[in-house]
Amino acid sequence: MTHSRVAYRDSFGCGPLEVSVEAETPALRDKVAESLCLHNVEWAEQPAALRIEARMVDAPAEGLPGRFLETARMRVDRVEGGLAATCDSGASCVYAECERRWSIAVPANGAEAEIPEDVELLVGLALTTGWRSLGWAPLHAGAVARGDVCALLCAPSGGGKSTLIAALLRRGWHTLGDDKLLIRDDGTGPVAEALIHNFNLHPRTRDWFPEVGDLTRLPRYSAWTEKRKVRIEDIWPSATCRTGRPTHLVRLERGGAEGTLDVRVLPRSEVLSILLRQVVIPNDAAAARPLLATLGALAGRLEGLEVVLGEDLYGDPDRLAALEDTLR
Repeated sequence: MTHSRVAYRDSFGCGPLEVSVEAETPALRDKVAESLCLHNVEWAEQPAALRIEARMVDAPAEGLPGRFLETARMRVDRVEGGLAATCDSGASCVYAECERRWSIAVPANGAEAEIPEDVELLVGLALTTGWRSLGWAPLHAGAVARGDVCALLCAPSGGGKSTLIAALLRRGWHTLGDDKLLIRDDGTGPVAEALIHNFNLHPRTRDWFPEVGDLTRLPRYSAWTEKRKVRIEDIWPSATCRTGRPTHLVRLERGGAEGTLDVRVLPRSEVLSILLRQVVIPNDAAAARPLLATLGALAGRLEGLEVVLGEDLYGDPDRLAALEDTLR
């Protein structure tokens, strides 16, 4: 049994995709839109159409084995005509590939407002599948660019990407973003394209960069973090860029001596393994093959660096000079 069939519609540009959303309730539409509206970089190329339909259902879906892809809270399988996915909450979706249409079903759980956070995973699956179908490899990384240099910054969430990028912007660098990029070989080599020109900054950032203002007045990015979402250009005008040809890969680590930044050159053999940890790769060989080819070509062109960040590093901006010299 499904619920009301009144549709609430919207459309979102997500890089090379134009995603139309149709949902049964405003709350469900808003939950789907949470992930889509983050993508605020306008692309020049004609976007490919993708549809997401979302409805409320009475019963949770039965879990799938996850033969195509398995994550901590989601399992995905191939089915006739496309893909199917289930989440721990009972939310599920089916992808009709020939129609480029995703149908998301969310268990009502007795109250319209109780929409599980797992919907974000299903929307992310729809986006990454759509990007991969167009030849793009989604990469969990930030990036900075200056002149002929474009450095990919890799670290786990909370690993220091956003703050380091902000510090480099103040020294004349530009950024493609701090968390998510798309990579593709355009025939002359790998190119990185921006998707999101927002930062997730901790309120403490103001101690080093007073121009960010009082971030505590903004809502939290999520219930699990103190970080706030800000639009980069609102703080650092003209500091963003849309594209770059990656030249370096920088792995960030925390734990250096207070006030220090240490730089070490990585052997080329480590570059590919770092990249592989930044990408969700399906178990399915046909889906994994083009991703691995893109990452292999990218790894062959990158110089690898490890940067260890000490506490209270940004009190003296000249501490970034060693990193900038190595990137040059």
